[in-house]
Amino acid sequence: MFNKSIISKLESIRNLPTMPIIVSEVLNAVDNPKSSAASLAKIIEKDQSLTARVLRIANSPFYGYTRKISTIDLAIVIMGFNTLKEIVLSIVIQRFFSRVKTRVFNIKDFWQYGLFCGSASRLLSRKLGYKLAGEAFVAGLMHDIGILIIAEYFTPQFMEIKKYAAEHLVSHTEAELAVLDTTHAEIGAWIADKWNLPEKIADSIRNHHINYIHFSDSTKDSGDTFLGEIEQPLTAMVSLSEWFAGILGYKNWVAEHDKQEFYLSNEVFGDFSINDIMDADSALYALRTELNEEFAKANIFNELQVLQ
Repeated sequence: MFNKSIISKLESIRNLPTMPIIVSEVLNAVDNPKSSAASLAKIIEKDQSLTARVLRIANSPFYGYTRKISTIDLAIVIMGFNTLKEIVLSIVIQRFFSRVKTRVFNIKDFWQYGLFCGSASRLLSRKLGYKLAGEAFVAGLMHDIGILIIAEYFTPQFMEIKKYAAEHLVSHTEAELAVLDTTHAEIGAWIADKWNLPEKIADSIRNHHINYIHFSDSTKDSGDTFLGEIEQPLTAMVSLSEWFAGILGYKNWVAEHDKQEFYLSNEVFGDFSINDIMDADSALYALRTELNEEFAKANIFNELQVLQ
């Protein structure tokens, strides 16, 4: 559901965030099978700021390489094209967050929440066998970017959404539907499409609050929930990251007045906790520790904000 008047206003906003030209060139080169490490490095090195940030992140504990990465060429050889794509996209998203000046909620808390969801999605994807952990990080980092768009460009409506949620004791998403006839998920997916991001990332943004699933016939009969059988595994990673953000206290930028619906968060967590050798409480405690450790490593992105 996407209100046509909202689309019209979004299309008319002149300073709506766009993908920088240099970043578009990088992403196109990454997706081009004919690109070489040298040709990709030349594109990145045209932007000194981007080059410095890429190397700073590549050498951070977040990636954990023991060898010093001193050039973009070496970074590409060691890390691969997909990891470079993840880093560049993360820098773009971080820059957008840092430039939002809204005062209707605490933007610092919101950034920390997004960073936690990105790092959590990355960790959970590795634990659950999703191959593109970097894609999961980007999806988790920007999955609620639509909320920033509403707060920045639809401020009166955002305040009305908060009021409606408090008065009617409903979730933020339900209040958005009542006030805007659309949600932050739809607006965020629209941004992802506008930036030509992978369809799976756009879908994860659009659907992380939609509680539906498609299993194979055999899975339906047995009741098992295996990640490989889920229609949108990346969406499951993202929704699970937000679910944990609420549990661990990272979602304090919003007052939740009712339980949010998430795409398979309970089912996916139940599946991989069942497969753990520890009991459920011990498994949850261990995972919470790992999530907080992964989030601590992601502090490199907070350091980049200081350098703005």
